[in-house]
Amino acid sequence: MSTEKKSAGEIQEAIKQGAITREYKADAKRVIQALNGLRSTEVMSYLQYMQHQYMAVSLLSPGMKAEFQAHATQELDHANRLAERIQQLGGVPIYDPKEIAQKAANVGVVPEQGATLTEMVAEDLMLERQQIETYSALVREIDNQDLVTRQMLIGILAETEKHASELADYLKRTAETK
Repeated sequence: MSTEKKSAGEIQEAIKQGAITREYKADAKRVIQALNGLRSTEVMSYLQYMQHQYMAVSLLSPGMKAEFQAHATQELDHANRLAERIQQLGGVPIYDPKEIAQKAANVGVVPEQGATLTEMVAEDLMLERQQIETYSALVREIDNQDLVTRQMLIGILAETEKHASELADYLKRTAETK
């Protein structure tokens, strides 16, 4: 670390750049765009899980109600973590509902409402699998160019894979009891 006194210009540039230093190798605008796309899928996932949670009660499925609620909470946490990183990179998290829906649809994430509990779980499984593919592709694209974003994405990816595994296990158990 240099002990030289920094010029006013260097300080202003540091303020403008924030966390982005010479060692940041990714295209920050591209990363922000991709993170906003992922954030959109997380918001849509949250809405779908909440809808399924509401409907699970009327289907006399209190166990799944709690599971849908837990997954919804995690999806919202993912969206918030992505928003924080977008801001750190100098971007603005999208908040317009139409834009969120459009960006999510661009990667194949559209909320669905099945008529049965099994259909709802299958919809959630397919949504989680779509997100796994999207997160995996972005992790590979970023590689070592943005270590903090990569680490965050890998953490969210691990949680998303866990969700998919839990949903698939439920569907397997359901199929075995028929």
